[in-house]
Amino acid sequence: MIFDNPLFIIPILTGPLVIIIMLITLKYPPKKVNSLYGYRTKRSMVSQEAWDFAQPYSGKLMIRYMIIYTLTASLAVPMKDLNMIVGVFLSILTMILFMAIPIIKTEKELKARFENRN
Repeated sequence: MIFDNPLFIIPILTGPLVIIIMLITLKYPPKKVNSLYGYRTKRSMVSQEAWDFAQPYSGKLMIRYMIIYTLTASLAVPMKDLNMIVGVFLSILTMILFMAIPIIKTEKELKARFENRN
């Protein structure tokens, strides 16, 4: 059954959860550079201007990629007989990939926009 396939369950549960968290973060972004809340990397925390750019940019990218990740649950349909451990591994690997892409893109954009200014 599809409902016991980790390739279905993990994206269906974690994707929307991350999307909700990102929507909240976009609606209530952190105002000042801090180490507790928001998109926190060395590049984003170098200045208030970089911080203000990184928050909505990374949030929108993360939402986009988490929607795609959630849709990967449909790939579980033809793989209903997949081994549970393999399914968990593939699903977590896919989640890491879809969470890493927005971080890489945000860091690249921060580097392009702010590296020569400091």
